[in-house]
Amino acid sequence: LNDVLKPIAVGIDRIEYFRVYNRWGQLVFSTTVNGHGWDGRIGGKPQTTNTFVWLVKAVDYTGKPVFHKGTSTLIR
Repeated sequence: LNDVLKPIAVGIDRIEYFRVYNRWGQLVFSTTVNGHGWDGRIGGKPQTTNTFVWLVKAVDYTGKPVFHKGTSTLIR
């Protein structure tokens, strides 16, 4: 089971941000701490099945900026 959506920071020195947005573009989760992730709740309320967009911006161990984005589907 994947209970938390979080970045796997291989070769990353620091995460500048990890953000999750709903399909209307509203920010539902944000962190700058490596290893922290979103548990599928908004305001403490579990969300129903839906698709969410995630963005991560980081800096690798050589100082090069890294940016990735994608979608994830929450299934209950």
